[in-house]
Amino acid sequence: MNKAQLTEKLAERCNIPKVRAASYINTLVEIISDALLTGDQKVTLSDFGTWTVSQRRQFTGHNPKTRTQIQVPARRIPVFRAGKGLKEALNKDLG
Repeated sequence: MNKAQLTEKLAERCNIPKVRAASYINTLVEIISDALLTGDQKVTLSDFGTWTVSQRRQFTGHNPKTRTQIQVPARRIPVFRAGKGLKEALNKDLG
């Protein structure tokens, strides 16, 4: 599902215009992004999941085309970890 499809689903379920649904989705994404960018480091939606920022260290990699070694710089990456409610819902029919 992409953003346009998510917007359409939200508009249908909440009986609101697609423009308003898109605005809500954009606002939610901005709030989560801002929290991670400003260093809050963690955004949790109970039973759905948690977004955090993980620090990756610098390492020596290689260019597969030229086989030369390159230094891959340290970087921060966003990580999503599913919450208990989402995990249980996904595995409900498996046993």
